[in-house]
Amino acid sequence: MKCSFSWNVGVVNAKGTQPAKALNDERAETAWISEGPGSGVGAKLRLAFPKKIPAEMEGEVPFYGLDLINGHWKTEELWRQYARVKKARLLYNGRPLCDVTFADSRRWQRVSFPDIMVRSGDVLTFEVLEVYPGEKGGVAISEIVLQGAH
Repeated sequence: MKCSFSWNVGVVNAKGTQPAKALNDERAETAWISEGPGSGVGAKLRLAFPKKIPAEMEGEVPFYGLDLINGHWKTEELWRQYARVKKARLLYNGRPLCDVTFADSRRWQRVSFPDIMVRSGDVLTFEVLEVYPGEKGGVAISEIVLQGAH
């Protein structure tokens, strides 16, 4: 999607939405790790398209999936230490889109869904429903790449 326009990602918490730049920094060696008590179940990530996209792209750019590196990918040891997403719910503009089950793997994983034509201000919410436990706690995700535009 970055070839059409940028998007940002943040973590939804009691303070609002806080940036989570490690999730789309194009570096698998970095990771977002959930904060607070517990394993990260209930964590919500907000992936937001620009509030204003060019008029000629409004409703014309397809969004049809995402790729994800589950866990802290940098080393095998870090990957074992942190929890990984087992099941997540995707919502588009607040409406349920699909529930997704991920493998407990360090490989890229793809989620596909029917084309959504992006409009200004659209938001995808990624809610963690279940995790594969880690040795330390906190769920980690190394990278999310939105698929579409082509």
